[in-house]
Amino acid sequence: MIHLDPRTKIILLIITVIFSVYVPNGIFTSLWIAMITVLGVMLGRIKKTVRAAIIFAALMYIAVFLLPCLDGTIHTSLLVWLALMFKCYPGFMLASVVVGTTQISEFMAALAKWNIPKALVIPLAIMFRYFPTVKEDWGFIKDAMAIRGISASPICFLKNPGAVVDALYTPILVTASRAADELSASAISRGIENPGRRTSRLDIRFRPADIAWLFIFINALVSAIILNSGGVL
Repeated sequence: MIHLDPRTKIILLIITVIFSVYVPNGIFTSLWIAMITVLGVMLGRIKKTVRAAIIFAALMYIAVFLLPCLDGTIHTSLLVWLALMFKCYPGFMLASVVVGTTQISEFMAALAKWNIPKALVIPLAIMFRYFPTVKEDWGFIKDAMAIRGISASPICFLKNPGAVVDALYTPILVTASRAADELSASAISRGIENPGRRTSRLDIRFRPADIAWLFIFINALVSAIILNSGGVL
């Protein structure tokens, strides 16, 4: 298992977005997904990374073997949907790895190293802490709904919309508002409004692993652009 600087992960994500914009789908995307899979496994996010790679393989199987057997509206609709998925999938997959392997404190310390304005850092920090809190509350609400025999599925909503609204939407709005207030109070108590330079006990610095992965991603991007422009693949 390796540990990468949060700044390295941000740069790798930017490189992946550039790749998705300038390089068409196909063998390039498959190789890029393989590279992200290796990175995710080395960072310790094994199960979710492998699962994402398997889902991509299933989508690629549909595009290569099943799509040519279709025609008409179904073929066109599926073709457009798969093209959009292949364009967005590398960025989403790497973003999941980055978020899942980076602590908020590391993220904040890395942005402080870059001298990013607090007007941008503070909303990002609160956002990254907000969604996990709401997700945890959502799990509690689902458990409570299951005890009452209520589901969040569309079928249950059509059968008894009033019960679903009372048991789901009202509690999630209340918990979301409470979570926002608690996070704001926590941020203030931690001195987030302090105008001074932020300090951290974390050792945020570039290591050989950071240089190696930056080298791999940059070379992969340059190679993919050159090969694509030359019509090699």
